[in-house]
Amino acid sequence: MEWRKGFLNEAPPKKPPRRKKAALPDEAFVPAEAYEFADDDDDAVDPRVAEIDSAEEAFEYSREFCRSHINLYNQGLLKLSADCNLNFCNDLKAVTHNRKFFGHHDGPGKGGAAKTMLLPSGIVLHYIEWGLESAPPIVLLHDICDSSHYFDEIARPLADKYRVLAIDMRGHGESSHSSRHLYSIEALVDDLHELVVRLSLNGRDWGGAWTRPWVLCGKGMGAAVAIAYAVRHAGRVAGLCLWEFDPEWPKDRLNFYPYQAAHFANQMAIGAFFNDKFNLNDESKYMSIMFTNQAYHVDFNEDAAGCKFKMDPYFFLSDFNSGIAWTLLREAATKCKIMFLYTENSREWSYPRVMEVVDSLQQGAAVSVRCSIVHRGTTIDAESKQAVEDFSKLFASAEQHILSFADAIDREARAELKSKGGVRYEKYTEAEIYDRWERRQAELQAAKEAAAMMKQDDTPIHFNPVSRARTSPLSALAA
Repeated sequence: MEWRKGFLNEAPPKKPPRRKKAALPDEAFVPAEAYEFADDDDDAVDPRVAEIDSAEEAFEYSREFCRSHINLYNQGLLKLSADCNLNFCNDLKAVTHNRKFFGHHDGPGKGGAAKTMLLPSGIVLHYIEWGLESAPPIVLLHDICDSSHYFDEIARPLADKYRVLAIDMRGHGESSHSSRHLYSIEALVDDLHELVVRLSLNGRDWGGAWTRPWVLCGKGMGAAVAIAYAVRHAGRVAGLCLWEFDPEWPKDRLNFYPYQAAHFANQMAIGAFFNDKFNLNDESKYMSIMFTNQAYHVDFNEDAAGCKFKMDPYFFLSDFNSGIAWTLLREAATKCKIMFLYTENSREWSYPRVMEVVDSLQQGAAVSVRCSIVHRGTTIDAESKQAVEDFSKLFASAEQHILSFADAIDREARAELKSKGGVRYEKYTEAEIYDRWERRQAELQAAKEAAAMMKQDDTPIHFNPVSRARTSPLSALAA
């Protein structure tokens, strides 16, 4: 037994030498400051990180990583204050209740329709849908160790004009886990494509060409999946919105989550983890929202059973590294428009770095590449004098950027159809709209009356609908 890198570790059993994969990077991806190397060599490479190329190794790495990091919270060395813990417990009950019965943490009328789809791979894919099926689609892909509910505040306003779908990728949220630990960019792209095809997100004309462009938005790991999808299925996606994504980010940022095998002793421990890791400054409401999005009680009736993440601890993108990421990103830039979303004062990358990536893509044969800044809405608390983030403003800012990006693509598509004579626009007066609505209601009423008079073996009744005067608010009129 020996101490190494901050946790107790047994000497590993001897194994036959393994062949190095050419696709793997030749240096460690986890930043050096995350560990205390025994030799204090700044150029040292953590061999455990460099050798990770399977789900089992990612799980073992995460479990050992958590022995030193999560114990600080499980043993109460880092914990919530008494007041914050009380507020967290109360808010968590309210959020859990609203999410269970209304699909949204703020209550009725704000949640999308939760749906599932059985895929040929055996995965049960869970997704949430907002808006009308006839509207242009926007598909949202969450980050690693997150879920579709992350986009609740963004999807609802977008649904006024678009059909919005947020997906729980396999191994996350309410979607099922792969029993064979099949997690790769290709597997996630296949899951997404199955959804796109079954829901007919791309319309087709008589010649077989796709007629409905749509936007694919991803955050972090979701952005990596979005890029790979746009490359593999060229022509289906008109625009990529990439939020918090850098192709050279370390392996533990995109390929797996260092805490994915964590087991927290109780609800308070994971609350303190969220508060500390995401700098929530004791904001109990958002702490509870993050809990319902990312974690669950092992036994809801027994707090001592602890909490875990809603993520398969064996999740690992074995076929993805910075070289592949750059290759896919440059290829995607030649096939569709790209907008990077940079969160103001991001803790993960700087604005100059974002512009460096954008400039690199613009030097090639990119269609259109630009960057937009998502404002955090940070304010200074009057009592504590500490910075407190207003997450509602952050989500509103992201939603506005996604909306303007999708609107520009939609206007361009409509203009192209109009120039080809594929669509015709007519203006109706308010009186004409009202008259059309009346005729429609009369036809529906006549059909109901005819159906009521029919018997099972009767032949269909042909009738001429008679216009009937009906009252209705003008807001219900539709052309």
